[in-house]
Amino acid sequence: MKKVMSIVLVALFVSSLAFAADILKVKGTVTKIDAAAKSVTIQPKEGDAVTVIMEDADQLSKVKEGEKGQATYEVKDGKNAGTKLKKMSEGCS
Repeated sequence: MKKVMSIVLVALFVSSLAFAADILKVKGTVTKIDAAAKSVTIQPKEGDAVTVIMEDADQLSKVKEGEKGQATYEVKDGKNAGTKLKKMSEGCS
């Protein structure tokens, strides 16, 4: 019984790590907010801009174009589905 329980716990732990690995973050300058599409585009210091579609459109009010922001998202059906958006304080990169 202990062996079975150990295997189950290991399987749950590994699956939780795989789930956590799918959560992504992008931080940089907010270049575009599209309220109709519920999306925000963030340009990091390096690399291409990332557009995130926020599940909760109210999150878009937390940042303004030109400000530094960070979006937490995961890729669902080929789209960046955002779960959290926040304004970054000055000095954060």
